[in-house]
Amino acid sequence: MLEIFMFANPIGGLCLTTEVNIMRGLKQHQQKAQINLVPMTNMRIVTDYLQRNDLDVHDLALRNQVMTITYQSMLDFKAASFQGNKKARAFMMSLQEHLCQDGLSQYSDDLIHEIAAEVQLDTETFCDDRKGQLVQDLCQADRQLANDLGVLKTPSTFFIDYRHNPDGDGILINGSVSQVLIDQLLEDKTPQPTTIDAQQPVLKIISSRTLSHLI
Repeated sequence: MLEIFMFANPIGGLCLTTEVNIMRGLKQHQQKAQINLVPMTNMRIVTDYLQRNDLDVHDLALRNQVMTITYQSMLDFKAASFQGNKKARAFMMSLQEHLCQDGLSQYSDDLIHEIAAEVQLDTETFCDDRKGQLVQDLCQADRQLANDLGVLKTPSTFFIDYRHNPDGDGILINGSVSQVLIDQLLEDKTPQPTTIDAQQPVLKIISSRTLSHLI
């Protein structure tokens, strides 16, 4: 049994690719897992988004727009999660796909309502929940979890592997998860932790003792 925390920019294309690779890998290996999708944003994540999409990192109006949309998308995801984690994952992945294909300017209440209907949310309840204080509090709790785990950027993925250790073995991947990497993890061929490299994910092993204080 695995527990997986996928820390993702809720509007990020690279995060969508990582999510798809992990979900596909789990299905191909017939591996059971509890999946937790954790949306995030901060100034570094916004800068990464601008750079990956060849946008002007010095445009303050654009930077504020990206931050606003990313934060609201986090709230949207949390509101969707009240109606089930699977629906919430489908909601966020659909939003990421729409914005990757059609551009950030397509984000609107109409798009959000369209996706909510697409993944079969109760749209009236969803619209009420996305404006509530609880979703903001939950997003703050996610930020604290990311800080505690040492998540440096999105995408980042935290695997807790209970297959050999009942207390769980923790592996944090700061960076994208390729199909090859997820296959290695699921086949128990865990790569060695890497040094920091802008082009490669950074692997960090977290002891079960440390893990017990985090999750």
